[in-house]
Amino acid sequence: MTLKSKNYIIFIVLPVLLCFCDCSSVDLGNPCDPGSKTYSELLFLKEILRDNSPHCGVVSTKTAVIFSNFQSADIVIGQPDFVTKNSILSGASLNQPGPVTVSGNKLYISDSRNHRILGYHQIPGLNGATADFVIGQADFVSTYVAVPPTATSFRYLWTITSSNDKFFVADTVNNRHLIYNSLPTSNVAADVVLGVSDFATVGGGTCSNTDLSSSEGVSTANGKLFVADEGHHRVLIWNTIPTSNHTPADVVLGQADFTSCNPNRGGPTPTASSLSTPGGVWSDGTRLFVADSFNGRVLVWNAIPTTNGQPADIVLGQSNMESAVSSTSGGGFQVGGVYNVFSNGVQLVIGDASNNRVLIWDSIPSVNGQPADKVLGQSNFTNNAANDDGQTGVDGVNPTARTLSNPYGVYLVGKQLFVSDFGNNRILIFNGK
Repeated sequence: MTLKSKNYIIFIVLPVLLCFCDCSSVDLGNPCDPGSKTYSELLFLKEILRDNSPHCGVVSTKTAVIFSNFQSADIVIGQPDFVTKNSILSGASLNQPGPVTVSGNKLYISDSRNHRILGYHQIPGLNGATADFVIGQADFVSTYVAVPPTATSFRYLWTITSSNDKFFVADTVNNRHLIYNSLPTSNVAADVVLGVSDFATVGGGTCSNTDLSSSEGVSTANGKLFVADEGHHRVLIWNTIPTSNHTPADVVLGQADFTSCNPNRGGPTPTASSLSTPGGVWSDGTRLFVADSFNGRVLVWNAIPTTNGQPADIVLGQSNMESAVSSTSGGGFQVGGVYNVFSNGVQLVIGDASNNRVLIWDSIPSVNGQPADKVLGQSNFTNNAANDDGQTGVDGVNPTARTLSNPYGVYLVGKQLFVSDFGNNRILIFNGK
């Protein structure tokens, strides 16, 4: 049949567009990456529909996903229920998990202390779901640490991310990052290694443009790779995704050059161009966010830096660029507890682990020290005890559906917020509106 009217086209593509807007299963890693396939496909659909509204991946930038203070989670992974925090090894358990990533229909969880990644072909809809596959181990009951490492092993991995079917792993204690050229669904070998010359070498932490030290953060957007090189107190940027081992970075932040690696550039206080133990990094291809952990702040670059040591534009968690104090408030973090940051292009989400909470900004912050709009894990912005369901100011013995204990990892896709509840050995999924 020949379609002669654009009304027929709208009739066909509108359900597809609605799925892109509401179905988390179609997201590809970074929902705000202009280089991703989902981003381009949605632009095409919006052009057909003559929809002139801005967009970011699968989330319309007209409205934010709505969460409420002290909201209860809807689903727990890694535990059979919301009040258990065991770490008994199985395909349904977690041991101090790191961040997650979603790509296509698949959910990947960094199961850090089990030295593995658990994978699900679909985002679970029920509590305590067993993983479909494991990466980094031969089976679901192994926690083997390969010495020396291999192309199929991890040691205390942390952040994982994906983009356009590529998959990235921060293999922290091995001082390296692994790149898979296609999404793994079993314990297959990585294709590229950064930080070392080959897969059998543990990085020595040399301060250079090729080496890494206890690196925990990774993000990719618009064909660029961003790595938070924690032990070197810097962020490295590759302007193109590396295709060969030990590829040198193109740009360094937090240091004046690639051979300087002191915290805060050796100074007594931070500046707009220095870092101290940065654990997390995220970018949408336009902006760059860095969780500068031991300065108790998140730095924001409004445009992707192109020169070494380029200063940040905005600081969150502190009132100015020279401050590094701990705080439990709407606009403050605990020094040493900020390791992950994520955005859907509309909102910003930060895991304030040492305050046992997650902070949410319903619009991208534009001024220094801007306070968050919402908090999870606590009923207000001044309480900070772990697993404190009664909000008494005392740590609780067991978790509940709305409490947290050192929530380091955050990830937002569609209307679902994933929180890596490290101290409770679980991943929580909060359904927004």
